[in-house]
Amino acid sequence: MSEADNIRSQHPQQFNQFLDKIKTNESSLTIEQNDYYQYLLAYQYGYNGDFYQAQAIWEKISETSLSTELKFRANLSLINIFAYTKQWSEGLTYLENNLKNLHLITNPEISQLGISAAAIFYNQLGQYELALKYANQLNLLEIDGRNSCIVKQQIIESKFHLKTLNINSEEIKNALNLCLINNEIVWFNLTNTFIAKLHLQEGMNQKAIDLILENIAEVKKSNYIPILSQFYSLLSKSYLAVGEVDSAKFYGNESVSISGGILNSEPSMIAYEVLYQVAVLEKDFETALLFYIKFAEAEKSYFDDLKTKYLAFQLAQHKAVEQKVQIELLNKQNKLLKASQRLADSETENNRLFMALLIMVISLLAIAAIRSNRNQKRLRHLAEYDSLTQIYNRGHFTSAAQDAIVACQTNQDDISCILFDLDKFKTINDNYGHACGDWVLKTVASTCKSIGRKNDIFARLGGEEFCIILSRCDANTAMKIAEDYRRAIAAIDSTPSGKTFPITASFGVTDSHQSGYSLEALTGHADNAMYLAKDTGRNQVCNYADVVAKNDAEPVVI
Repeated sequence: MSEADNIRSQHPQQFNQFLDKIKTNESSLTIEQNDYYQYLLAYQYGYNGDFYQAQAIWEKISETSLSTELKFRANLSLINIFAYTKQWSEGLTYLENNLKNLHLITNPEISQLGISAAAIFYNQLGQYELALKYANQLNLLEIDGRNSCIVKQQIIESKFHLKTLNINSEEIKNALNLCLINNEIVWFNLTNTFIAKLHLQEGMNQKAIDLILENIAEVKKSNYIPILSQFYSLLSKSYLAVGEVDSAKFYGNESVSISGGILNSEPSMIAYEVLYQVAVLEKDFETALLFYIKFAEAEKSYFDDLKTKYLAFQLAQHKAVEQKVQIELLNKQNKLLKASQRLADSETENNRLFMALLIMVISLLAIAAIRSNRNQKRLRHLAEYDSLTQIYNRGHFTSAAQDAIVACQTNQDDISCILFDLDKFKTINDNYGHACGDWVLKTVASTCKSIGRKNDIFARLGGEEFCIILSRCDANTAMKIAEDYRRAIAAIDSTPSGKTFPITASFGVTDSHQSGYSLEALTGHADNAMYLAKDTGRNQVCNYADVVAKNDAEPVVI
């Protein structure tokens, strides 16, 4: 079993084969051998992502094993798994016990792992100065093999978060070389995630992409989900930064698909933000809204986890202080009064700390609520308004128009529809460019909006086509209003666009007397009237009644 233990991280496939062989002889194992086998089996569960099964086995070994060394190693694994499953208080408890029992471990490699576990756990807890302290402590020892790779990687991680890591530093090269020499692919690629993040921070997005693509095959082969999800999320962020939207979308979805079992993960937060930004670029605002909600939830979970880490560490510190006070009380009974005063002072200080923490949490919640409300308003605006003209888009127009039609039908009020299309707009785009065309669309929208009635529903249906729904308005009144719009558009001065050209529009009008209380009929008949205006010379207003009269006047061909 020691052979399987030695290759468990370097050669996961061979490790699994060894365990399969041991399982066939499980009934013949001694109690100590069975504990060792169970320890390795739990490692296999944890490597494959089944942390709850792994935790149950390691906890049993920690409580019942006769081997001090195996109990110590089980505690090390529990510390790592509690970090991964965000059970920070439990992890701190096991870490404290292991550090107390470190002197009992005679195997130098296991003892070094105990110090290494402290560095790893404090890095994951966000206590990077403590993590660097233990990593440097281990670095001073003459270590080799697997532990030399791990300690270098932990120094890299601590310095990255403390913002003291230089991408060209020798310590990065040493960490990578040691991990490659010892065939520690997992730790090697964990270091690569921080290098890729440094590239991203410095705007060297293509270097981040090249680095990850160079190493992703090995990570896929090992199927180590925490690093693979980081690789995918960093690829999606990098590809978006260089404008490769399809690749950003692909790797964002890949990261999300495999990150489901990782609690409060940074990769999920990054991936959902990228997918939201991609959907906005693709003008798929419904999907953008869904991804933004998921991003906001992932972001909240991520920052809630940061707060949980901080509180867990503070509680552990508080617990250590309380234990120290209790020992002093037992050993110095003749100074009971002084010790009691110290305890009272400590409680007062703790109350102040609690109040400060409570105020901080309330402030953070208030900021989060304000930010959430602001984001909801922004997303609602994106979902309802045309991004170019800042009037209603087709989707929201349909909903608002249906509500207005139902209200008018219930009250037996008139309702009218004006639909207009800019004349020869394609010629403007072709001759003067799309930027000029966009200026025309925005100017027409703002001009019409400034002279329209307050409660009219004004929208851009698409391209150069606009529509207005007018409640409590018959066709005659709508014709006059449409004529006002037509004149205002024709009077627009195009010189601010940098070009000189006429701007006109053709209008079609109908109302509920002619078309009923159906949005489809109102817009369809107004569209027919608008095309009659275009066919008979453009830059004019036609009533749907004109269309009916024209059709009635045309001879029937038999």
